[in-house]
Amino acid sequence: MYDRFDFDVPVGEAGDTCDRYMVRMEEMRQSLRIIEQAIATLPGGPINIDDPRFILPGKAQVYENIEALMNHFKFIMEGVKVPTGEVYSATEAANGELGFYIVSRGGGGPYKIKVRPPCFPLFQGIPHLVKGQMIADLIATLGSVNIIAGELDR
Repeated sequence: MYDRFDFDVPVGEAGDTCDRYMVRMEEMRQSLRIIEQAIATLPGGPINIDDPRFILPGKAQVYENIEALMNHFKFIMEGVKVPTGEVYSATEAANGELGFYIVSRGGGGPYKIKVRPPCFPLFQGIPHLVKGQMIADLIATLGSVNIIAGELDR
């Protein structure tokens, strides 16, 4: 849908830590432009499907209706029934592609799941970015590529 929005692609010229910082700041401004345009085009109406197999009933219904309470309980305890098979699905995240590889045996939860975080490949470039630099530069360099350490702890 990017072709529907008016925005500029920030590009740096030096490729150093300061340049990456300046590009990051402009990316946030351009992201805000895109979000404002997207919100302006959202249609009205409900945002959830009206199917108890895929969404929890409203809290008021759970407190007042035994069927809603049972649906809530079943949904939490058993999960969504998905077909047997495997799938890889990815979405655009703040730092790149966030991917999920899921294997199902047909139950309410995954048999196997593997998450591919966007920071892992970013971290592979750090040795090249800090080559010939001082140790103190590592902190600014890590910040300039927006490393999320929790994603790397595997």
